[in-house]
Amino acid sequence: MPQPHITRSTVPATNSYTVGAAKAFVLHFHQDIGAGVTKAVNITYGVAAADPILELTLTGNAPVNLLTVPPGQEVTVGDFALGVTVSPPDTDTDTVLVNCRITNQTLGSLGSPWTLRGSRTAPNQWDIRFSDTSALVDYVICDPRAVVQDPGTALEQDHITLMADDATGVAGEPTVLGADNLPPGAFTPSYFWHHDAEFAILPMDETTPTPTLDVTLPGVYRTIAAPLTLTTSYGTDGFLTNVSEPRQLTISHRPQDIVLVLDRSGSMGNEEKWTNAVIATRALVHLIADARAGVNDQDRIGIVTFTDPGGWHGLPVSDEVGIAMPLTALTDARKDINTLDLGQPADNTNIGDGLFTALDLLDRAGPIGDRRFTLVCMTDGLQNAGHYYIGDKVPDDAPPGTVEALTSVIGAKKTILAAARMYVIGLGSTIDADLLRKLTDTGFTNVLDPAGLPGVFTDMLHFSQEVNRPVPSDKAPDPILSETGRVYVRTTDADRVVLSVIVPPTEGTIALDLWNGSAFVPPPVTVPEANVSPTDQALSVGAPDKLPEGEVIWRVSLLDDTTKAPRALTPDQVLLYEDLHLKAELTLDQQAYLTGDDMVLTVRIRRDAAPVLGAVVRAELDAPAVGMGEALSAAALSATPPPAATAPANPGGRDVPPPAEQRLIDLMRHNGWSRWPRHQAPGLFADGTDLLHDKDGTGDYTNTFSRVFKAGTYGWKVFADGQDPEGNGFDRQLTVSTVAGVKVDARTTRVRTERVLHHPSGLRATRITITPQDVRHERLGPGHDDEVVFALKDGMFEQILNHQPAPVFTDGTYQRVILFKANQHPVVSVRAAGTLLKPIDATD
Repeated sequence: MPQPHITRSTVPATNSYTVGAAKAFVLHFHQDIGAGVTKAVNITYGVAAADPILELTLTGNAPVNLLTVPPGQEVTVGDFALGVTVSPPDTDTDTVLVNCRITNQTLGSLGSPWTLRGSRTAPNQWDIRFSDTSALVDYVICDPRAVVQDPGTALEQDHITLMADDATGVAGEPTVLGADNLPPGAFTPSYFWHHDAEFAILPMDETTPTPTLDVTLPGVYRTIAAPLTLTTSYGTDGFLTNVSEPRQLTISHRPQDIVLVLDRSGSMGNEEKWTNAVIATRALVHLIADARAGVNDQDRIGIVTFTDPGGWHGLPVSDEVGIAMPLTALTDARKDINTLDLGQPADNTNIGDGLFTALDLLDRAGPIGDRRFTLVCMTDGLQNAGHYYIGDKVPDDAPPGTVEALTSVIGAKKTILAAARMYVIGLGSTIDADLLRKLTDTGFTNVLDPAGLPGVFTDMLHFSQEVNRPVPSDKAPDPILSETGRVYVRTTDADRVVLSVIVPPTEGTIALDLWNGSAFVPPPVTVPEANVSPTDQALSVGAPDKLPEGEVIWRVSLLDDTTKAPRALTPDQVLLYEDLHLKAELTLDQQAYLTGDDMVLTVRIRRDAAPVLGAVVRAELDAPAVGMGEALSAAALSATPPPAATAPANPGGRDVPPPAEQRLIDLMRHNGWSRWPRHQAPGLFADGTDLLHDKDGTGDYTNTFSRVFKAGTYGWKVFADGQDPEGNGFDRQLTVSTVAGVKVDARTTRVRTERVLHHPSGLRATRITITPQDVRHERLGPGHDDEVVFALKDGMFEQILNHQPAPVFTDGTYQRVILFKANQHPVVSVRAAGTLLKPIDATD
């Protein structure tokens, strides 16, 4: 398809421009016109069913549509008179000529500015010719170029960049002449990306300022073609726009390897965490196997458990890091998991070794090829053992030269670590949330109540399999009568439904029915026998084109094996997922925050390629009521601080917490907290509501939380319900967690200097004490010694003279003693958690 372009005549003494294959153009010129003098501009365009609109505007005056000026008459514009002659269509060239004459009726003018605009409904060729060379054209701009570069074939969950030609054109075919003279911001190019396929790609239906769009492709259950189109625009008024021809993006499925990495340390024995983790693991294996059934016979799943009887050490990795299930085909894994012994909570927490073993398992499984890797890591504590550590800082209690960062792995393991999608679940209040968040940029959840672990853990299915979890309810939608003990779930255009019910088979047998408009009946396809483990029952139903289209109401029942009567069943026991036509995705505008930041939530809802409008999107927030750094600092300064050493968290010396975690445990025990104090308040957002709004009608619902006041973990739960573009009802529940730290403020941070008399070194000495805090006086707290960096000009730090480590305090202060001679003038610079404080004169 020809693309819009502009050419300027190169014939001497000819002042003319040709705009080709464009629906519209804008030409701005200025001209000297003496008193009583007439200058002309001629516009030629192709004959079509409907006349175009041709407007000439003298800056500061209303536009004149040249084709509506009566023959033989003139229109006054400012000091000028406009006369127009429209010639009959030329049968040889099939064109129409419009002659516009501009006459100065007064004393003449220099450089009068004019704008000529032409538009019609289909691409056309326009020729603009001035009567002489005195008309100086500032710029000509027409419809932008719109060409999507062929994306070809890509693999599911690949990160790809969609590319297009620049809107301003290519060599020899510009869409702008005189770009330096364009009014600032008036003709800014934009690129709107769209696809027409039976699944959602996010982000899509997005406008970008450059001809590229970065997307992560969804997981697919078969090879799917997604026709892409691009709408380019100059400005925002829609006058200069163009739509590309479709280009086919083909997305292919690929073999998937999933490894669940489970913390089996001693502290997992508390609060039923390990019991719930085992239940969730079985349910997840069942659900993955059912969701991927028949997709790729090379799919595999494995399980690694980790613990270590010692502390930090050299290789090898402890024998207590075990491969509970090798990479196993899904049909076998769904059976093997039912009788698999995952062990019992044991010793210390070696997160890095667990992940290394998962990488090694994937490495030894064969060539990487097109395999897709997903790692699920679940832990309840801070790393305190092993050989491989997480993060960029060697653990303080690790013997020198004995440990390695997990990121130091080489070869195929390094490739797998970079390519794998990792989802992290932290259990309880004493996790190192900031460290776990750094493990992943794709998924992090902090679970404070271990009883909720199965539901949160199976949200992993959405992360890895591109499915959504509708919200189960014990109330049937109107007009269906609700029955006691039943659970109801609504899906939309599902090809397949997968279900796990957290209930042992001794309680009864699960049954799944759908509403046919008058009664609940079995699905139209045969429901296979449930997959049964000691803790849950799972099944799937459907395949492409096998389930009813549109909205379906499902009823989940637990039937007594003898009487067939329904037994008690609650919504939180029902984990039901549908494969993806309607997709809801929750994102935050940052991976992590600081106190005082705004936190912007966005929920994108799509039904295949179409945005879903008119949904009600409501948010709930579980936020820290007490900042961690503030609480630890206050406790250390209290008249009755928590004991410095209490009974270990796990009797028998198992999983002895590192100092940072032990301080938290002591503080919580001292205050009688079973978990860190949390805050749940109405009116979350800046507008006083709990709702996210689609203000632009794009299917993107957003709002801003402006009360990030406390450091800690923020857990969001978002509920969305409404109707898709075809009128089918839907509801979704989405979760995400993030971490906020303290934004240190240079003005409120306390700095104290005091002279140290009679220092043993014989030198002059000054002690400098820093208490980093934010603008609301929330203290950074202890444990951030690597983030509070002191630098000295002139003089010497005491610990350097004494060959000792820098002092560490638990009250939220950071201290250094500066030694200097009488003729020295030491100045200390401090950067606290990224904030540079004012220079400190140590002689004051």
